Amino acid sequence: MNQETSQRIKLGIFVVAGLLLLVVGLYFLGDKSNMFSKSIQIYSHFENINGLRPGNNVRLSGIDIGTVEKIEIKDSKRIYVEMSIEEKMKSFIKINSTASLGTDGLMGNKLVNIEPGTGDFKTIENGDEIPSKELLSTDEMMLTLDKTNKNISIVSEDLVNITGNINKSRGTLYSVLLDTTLAPALRNSLNNISDISENIKTFSSDLVILSENIKNGKGVLGELTEDSSTAHAQFSEALKNIVVASEQLSGFTFKLKNTMDSIQHSNGSLSTILYDSTMSNQLKASVANVDSSTARFNELMKAARSNFLFRKYFRKQEKNQ
Repeated sequence: MNQETSQRIKLGIFVVAGLLLLVVGLYFLGDKSNMFSKSIQIYSHFENINGLRPGNNVRLSGIDIGTVEKIEIKDSKRIYVEMSIEEKMKSFIKINSTASLGTDGLMGNKLVNIEPGTGDFKTIENGDEIPSKELLSTDEMMLTLDKTNKNISIVSEDLVNITGNINKSRGTLYSVLLDTTLAPALRNSLNNISDISENIKTFSSDLVILSENIKNGKGVLGELTEDSSTAHAQFSEALKNIVVASEQLSGFTFKLKNTMDSIQHSNGSLSTILYDSTMSNQLKASVANVDSSTARFNELMKAARSNFLFRKYFRKQEKNQ
């Protein structure tokens, strides 16, 4: 075999190997891009695609089911994304499924995640559009974290200043936080508040019972509120009696006043006894004389009982008694 033939054989082997590698590569690329399987086209729109490009993956519950075919800007707030997915996977995607943007790993390429819908909705068909769900992007999260860090820094500086002022001033807040004698007093106050609350609760229960008794006609108030006809009649009769008694008392008072005026301005015995001081003194003297005479009569009776002439008579009287 000459040298020229050997080079041709080597060249043929190299070409065949290259063709095999090209076919294998085209197969894998086509399999990933659904070139060798039936696919359908579905759509969704976003306000911001955050770096999504045609050729990025479309996933359903973490499984690659297609790729992004085309991205088209309709207006300032709507960016339509056309996706090519395997036709055999459409039975798992309902018309109320949602599409959201995600990342392949922490720093990987952007992709579209489809969350399967629920309920009795129909499955998607070729050309259908599913709603989108906007998620926070990494850039937005970093901006939020940056703002949060700045706010935390400001708050921490304010806390340092506040704690320093509290420690220096040693005012009311310092006493509340660090005064050990304040805790028992505060505990006692809370216990008192608890006791008051229990008393109020008991009073409320008693008040409810009293209200129920009144509503059920128990007790005086219950009879007054429930038995309206009888209570009203009794109450009216009592008022009438009070009015009659008041009128009688008024008449008696008027008559008594007239009698006293007549006695005061008359010259009779009763007026003399009540208002004449001379008569009063004479009456007092007469009473004194009667007392004195009675005392002397008692002494005479005692003397007579001891006298031998009357002793036998009094003894006989005592035996008869």
